[in-house]
Amino acid sequence: MSQHSRKKLTSGKKMTLGASALAASGLAVGLLVTPSAMAGGTGAAEAQEQSKAAAADASAAKAAAPKPRSLATSTTDSTVVSGVTVNGGNSAQVGTANTQTITVKWTLNGGSKLYGSNASLWRGTDTDSGMKQWLNSEQFNADTDPCVQSGDATYSCTATYKIDPQSLLTNEDAGAWKISLWAVTDATTDVDTDNAMTWYLKRWSRLSNNAAPEPVAKGKTITITGKLERANWDTHKYAGYTQQTVRLQERSLTGSYATTSSHITGTGSLAGVEKQTRTATTDRCYRYKFEGTSTTPPVTATGDCVDVR
Repeated sequence: MSQHSRKKLTSGKKMTLGASALAASGLAVGLLVTPSAMAGGTGAAEAQEQSKAAAADASAAKAAAPKPRSLATSTTDSTVVSGVTVNGGNSAQVGTANTQTITVKWTLNGGSKLYGSNASLWRGTDTDSGMKQWLNSEQFNADTDPCVQSGDATYSCTATYKIDPQSLLTNEDAGAWKISLWAVTDATTDVDTDNAMTWYLKRWSRLSNNAAPEPVAKGKTITITGKLERANWDTHKYAGYTQQTVRLQERSLTGSYATTSSHITGTGSLAGVEKQTRTATTDRCYRYKFEGTSTTPPVTATGDCVDVR
């Protein structure tokens, strides 16, 4: 094993990588790691080093494995990764208190024997000097294989990640993240990329809505008030989301909602607040809708119907 992979990273919890795959190669490889860190700075760097060390061990196992005796048993040219998805193609949305589980899936082709694979979530401009966050999977921490063979030289992989906003996130973590992914098989070329795909971690949003008074006399004024809020990962509370476009939608009691006007949410003491008026003519339902941003998911308020008499 390389001296790099034997480096004690933090508290020295011992873990073996991909035991089934390594046993098949005839080489037992140990790795000193600890549960992954997601905080910026040293913790993120250590989590990244753990993934690198595991990849190095998998490569060492491959190098030590018996070589094919004939062309009939030779390996293919390349390991190919495909079908990388986060949460089924959706952004991850995290509130202020509850831990969220994020699922990443990928498929490997091209090698008949898998020595190891890992996907990590990270944020920053680059993984050398601009890396802010790094998160290894629950499977990596528990030393269980994320991949199972699903066909001839094909593996299906699933990894999960726990994100606790109380201890792991600040507001600057909202936005674009990337997936770093490596895989070592008996194919000639392996996979090692820090940009398998881009995904978005967003601050959970909510939108209130109230149309009043109810009931209302025909010809009188109806006031529709809403408030757009999103999770604040610095204070662990919800706060008004200012200067954002929300759309006022209306419908008859049996019709479908349609946008009738667009407005910008308030600031200061009215942070996130929007208020519009309509003249009461017939029974009608009202709601606000927010289309979302790169840091905040879309949300639609529950409609409120007004009885006009």
